[in-house]
Amino acid sequence: MKKIVIAVIIIVIVAIVVAALFMAMRIKGSAKLLQVDRIKKRTIESTVIAFGRVEPKSDVNISAEVSEKIEKIYVDEGDTVKVGDVLVRLNRDRFIAAVNRAQAQVNQVQANLKKARDNLSKIEQLKSSGAVSDDALIAARTEVDVLSAQLESAMASLREAQDNLSQTIIKSPLDGIVTSLTAEEGEFVIVGTMNNPGSVIMTIAQLTNMQATVDVDEADVVDIVPGQKAKLELDAIPDTSFDGTVLQVAHQAKVQSLGGEETRATFEVKISIDNPSPKIRPGMSVTATITIAQHDSVPSAPISAIVEYHNTIENKKGEGIFTIENGTAKKVQVHTGISDDRFIEIIDGVNVGDIIIKGPFKVLRELKDGDRVKYTEETNWRSKKGKPPFNKHKPYPRKPKRPD
Repeated sequence: MKKIVIAVIIIVIVAIVVAALFMAMRIKGSAKLLQVDRIKKRTIESTVIAFGRVEPKSDVNISAEVSEKIEKIYVDEGDTVKVGDVLVRLNRDRFIAAVNRAQAQVNQVQANLKKARDNLSKIEQLKSSGAVSDDALIAARTEVDVLSAQLESAMASLREAQDNLSQTIIKSPLDGIVTSLTAEEGEFVIVGTMNNPGSVIMTIAQLTNMQATVDVDEADVVDIVPGQKAKLELDAIPDTSFDGTVLQVAHQAKVQSLGGEETRATFEVKISIDNPSPKIRPGMSVTATITIAQHDSVPSAPISAIVEYHNTIENKKGEGIFTIENGTAKKVQVHTGISDDRFIEIIDGVNVGDIIIKGPFKVLRELKDGDRVKYTEETNWRSKKGKPPFNKHKPYPRKPKRPD
């Protein structure tokens, strides 16, 4: 009889233990395992990314001031030049001849004027003794005046001829680099007019003052204003970034056709390169990260923690976040501010230090207010005493893996 009672007792104990384990498994299985974080104060930078190319702030098209054949080009594309360096020499023969003709004309008029003045001096002396008439004196003075005017005209023609001759030697107006050479020796270049552009021989860019020109999408350009800071990265110079400042934002869009009726509107934004490198060349592709807003030490949360929130009282949709209270998820409405690529500013709805649910996305999108949860908080488990902190929802947490 004793053996039967002992057996029954053992069976009952085993049944109780099995039932307890079964209930524990059910409870454990019903709780959702989630990733959490805390509301922390961070510095949030909101940015806009745009793509474009490097160009000089100033470049000059070198053209001829007189029409003539190119006799010699002294530079090649890519050469560095200084102010006053000789770039091109045009054929000078006809301009030298013009100077010689003008000089001869000046010499002739000067000789005639000297003779007329000597004559006037003699007539004035004779007039004082009454040997000549007033008409003779007037005629002598008129001749001097006419020849004086002719000398001024001849001198002007000489200066013009000399200026035209000087224009056959073309010098650099600035320090820079020859970015393009569009003419050849022996080619005839012409001077531009109002209706016809002149011949461009070459282009010189001032590389000490570079800028980036990028195209910004119409949805982002409204937040960009001159003076904002930017980081510039060039494909040709990897692992290096350059500081920049927004200089100018275009007021008119560039509309591109994407096929069919679909179009894309972008606005041109010019950004200075504040710390240029000698390696930078015009035409290099550039990626600009423009900081449109920065809020320091503000409450923030991972962007992945933000979910849709339906305000039933106002019947409006907004943004929400899940917190944890007594092992259950609680959905609260929040108001957000600016964001970067990882975190978003939280204006109100939760407090600094609150535990919030941030993932995984598949579980988070199906999570409901009041669901039981368990979690692993991503933190350093080593306390000052070398022991992991207590977590009533997960009494024996594992040390998180070191990120790769």
